[in-house]
Amino acid sequence: MHTSNKRKSKTWAALILSGVLLFSLHTPSYAADSNAPLPKATWTSSSLALNEVNTEKDVIIKELNAVPSKNLVYVHSSQPVIKTSSNTKLDWQLDSLQALDATTGQLKWNVIFHEKSGPYTTYSNSLYSSYGTAYVYMEYSDGTKKVYSYNTSGKTNWVKTVNQSSSIYLLDNDTLLVASSPGVQSNGSVRTAISLYDKKGKLITEKTINGAVLKAGSNRIVVDASKQTKVGSYWQAAANPKVEIYDRTLNRLSFYQFPSNANTLGDGGGESLAILDDGSVIMRANFANTGNKLMGFGTDGKMAWGRTIAGDAFVQTAGSGYTVFTGQKLELYTMKGKVTERTFKDQQEALMIVERTQDENYKLNFTQTGYILDPQTLDTIHEYAFASSPGMLDGYSTYSDHIIYQINDDALSKYVLKTAPAK
Repeated sequence: MHTSNKRKSKTWAALILSGVLLFSLHTPSYAADSNAPLPKATWTSSSLALNEVNTEKDVIIKELNAVPSKNLVYVHSSQPVIKTSSNTKLDWQLDSLQALDATTGQLKWNVIFHEKSGPYTTYSNSLYSSYGTAYVYMEYSDGTKKVYSYNTSGKTNWVKTVNQSSSIYLLDNDTLLVASSPGVQSNGSVRTAISLYDKKGKLITEKTINGAVLKAGSNRIVVDASKQTKVGSYWQAAANPKVEIYDRTLNRLSFYQFPSNANTLGDGGGESLAILDDGSVIMRANFANTGNKLMGFGTDGKMAWGRTIAGDAFVQTAGSGYTVFTGQKLELYTMKGKVTERTFKDQQEALMIVERTQDENYKLNFTQTGYILDPQTLDTIHEYAFASSPGMLDGYSTYSDHIIYQINDDALSKYVLKTAPAK
């Protein structure tokens, strides 16, 4: 199901790459350069702004994804189109997918999702496989909706036309899931058509289910099977949903009805619903009179435990574990229980968050210090200190394999975090 919050561009806490960067690395393979000055950008690309049509210069970054194995960096961006006609109420966008050489920053290829006199994009989303296949979902101003697959040379692998608004997800084995729904019916129910494709675009299986897909990943699909309630002119999802968990064959494994005193809608910080690499699922809910809990559903889809957490706790997952950040304490858990914890005495940002990096480490940015942490131990991989407060900006960056790629003034810059072989 397409919901309004999916149509908002993502905003990440950007790294302010200025001042002195201190590295501390505690892994068997590397040793860090301590007290090393921040390296200058290895390169900064040309402007990512497009000039094909009458667009605003503001470049909205939809996704930024590095593919080290293919020496590529993908940038999916859009620019608002300046409309010269009032014949449509839609907000037009000019979308593009640009692939840059990770060594030089030079543009290798660019796909623009608009043909002269053709429809513009009104909504878009993209996903990337570990080996570099790009999956892009586009909705156009003429009502058409398409899913594209591109290889690392910018050539189209395949294109699928879908009839309803859709969401796309990547499961394990590089299976693409497309969930399409016409929206909420007059009685509040939702029907969703789920289609699974292999990397060649061959249909693996499909099924129409009752409910809206909340999230899919690994080998699990989580569905809200509850009816929605109309509030004014809008439909509102149930605060205490009936959650159903499906496997990759679209077989329903289990269901769980949250009690009437539970509220799963937007309470707390971080991930309110996550699928771990082993197929386990965790959900967050606030229970009246008792407070926040994390609910854990095992690989069989059945509820395994409930764990009380603070109302202001920030939850983030990576791999087969998850973290709970409360106050100065970061706690690491697996489905079996607590693994370790770590206390930070650094001054915190006003809106302190924990991020999952592209290569599934954890990243924390405090007021003057930041960390990249091992997801299995919470040991430091990189530690960096800012000469001045980084603040919380609307920039966009990604970290992978000891490299930071960051958008600076509509261009992409590469920063290599230097490490030396351990002695």
